[in-house]
Amino acid sequence: MSEIILHHYPLSLFAEKIRRIFAYKKIAWRSVEQPMVAPKPELVPLTGGYRRIPVLQIGADIYCDTACIARRLEQLRPEPACIPEGQAGLARVIEDWADHRLMPRAVPSVVVERLQDLPPGILVDRAAMSPALSEDAMRRAAPHALSQALLSLDRLDAQLRDRPFLLGDAFSIADAACFHPVWFMKHSARHFAAVEARPALAAWFKRIEGFGPGDVRPMSAAEALAIARASEPEDVAGGEIVEGEGISPGDTVTIVADDYGPEETRGVVVRLSADEITIRRRDPVVGEIAVHFPREGYRVSRQ
Repeated sequence: MSEIILHHYPLSLFAEKIRRIFAYKKIAWRSVEQPMVAPKPELVPLTGGYRRIPVLQIGADIYCDTACIARRLEQLRPEPACIPEGQAGLARVIEDWADHRLMPRAVPSVVVERLQDLPPGILVDRAAMSPALSEDAMRRAAPHALSQALLSLDRLDAQLRDRPFLLGDAFSIADAACFHPVWFMKHSARHFAAVEARPALAAWFKRIEGFGPGDVRPMSAAEALAIARASEPEDVAGGEIVEGEGISPGDTVTIVADDYGPEETRGVVVRLSADEITIRRRDPVVGEIAVHFPREGYRVSRQ
């Protein structure tokens, strides 16, 4: 199997979710740093347009969205498990809450406090992905978002008072998903004081942070593109083929996130399961590529 490559940048919230899984599972991986803002000329040949971070690459197979990435890592390295048998549904509910409720509550006030430290143009870039990510919107949202974030921290602290991790004795995808918004709050001493004031939550954070950086080595974006160009998609067969949204294998479709980021990826459906859709596309830079998306959270339109 080809090397496991993560396209990300160091301060990416959602990439930290995957970095924690790498560290816990002791998966060796290669780190490709992509630009924080568009254009991303060494990423879009792999994804076909999708530019959100992180993106996982294994040869010519490209995995978009952390939900899809986490499932693939679980398949590749089942032990120690991050999607625990018998609690997979609950873990996914918590993951979805963390990604779509906790994260938007934790971010705005930290961003507003650190505006002077942000890379030039980043909020203009994010506003193009969603009006809610503009500077004005962030300033308006910050006070209420912080009040809601503190309530969420209370709930996490209460859940952790009698257990080391959210679902019990072992780390899971639920912990990874809740960790990264709390980790982002560490970029403000004032905000992170709220974490440290909740003993069970603070201990949980240190426990996960203690996994360390994991087994990671840098790779250039050019090298990652060369690997894709020299490879063929491998993760395209099998799976439970299901009908959904009038889409079937062989259809040409476009795929776009239903929350933020208007960029579409176009290709031919080669696999459709209850959780995932895989399309095959050809790019002049890298040749034949398979791009994998979760079905949840994405609009799929037949062309």
